[in-house]
Amino acid sequence: MIKHTIFAIGIGMLVFFLYLFQYTGAFKTVTVAIDQRPALEIIYKEHQGAYHKIVSTIEEVETFSKTKGFKCRLSFGEYFDNPDTVEEGRLRSRGGCVIDPLVPDELVLLKKIKGDMPKDFKLDTIPATRAVVALFSGAPGIGPLKVYPKAEEFIKENRLVKKNSVIEIYEVFDAKSMQTTYVWPVAN
Repeated sequence: MIKHTIFAIGIGMLVFFLYLFQYTGAFKTVTVAIDQRPALEIIYKEHQGAYHKIVSTIEEVETFSKTKGFKCRLSFGEYFDNPDTVEEGRLRSRGGCVIDPLVPDELVLLKKIKGDMPKDFKLDTIPATRAVVALFSGAPGIGPLKVYPKAEEFIKENRLVKKNSVIEIYEVFDAKSMQTTYVWPVAN
């Protein structure tokens, strides 16, 4: 009787973990390459603390941006510190919206809202750069486990030197699908 119970619990846990891996996209592939990235205009808010807690900061900027007429089709998180060497409470990042390069009207809107933004919101330009770029259509939460190691391996194999932070650009297609573009600027 106990054997059957343990077996049933084991099967149940296996099914649960397989579902979880499928749901998060753990079985999806990661594409890594070198690319020349264009400059990006951004609206953002700074965040300090655990990187996984930046979601509310990004959503706050998205909500504001949408009320001002931006689509905020692309949101982003830029992560400045290495969580292996910096304690969680001191991790620095910023998150918000990328001004859509495919919608020229958004650049006009950007100039109009400068004086109408909350005081902790900022505008900036992420400069054009050569970068290692990884594409992943699974959940961004598993990026550090699935995407980062593959990109680090690619950077090491190609003897590239990272310049600074990593940028994650999030594009949501619908309630069940999205893509994250991971960008590691590298020296030429």
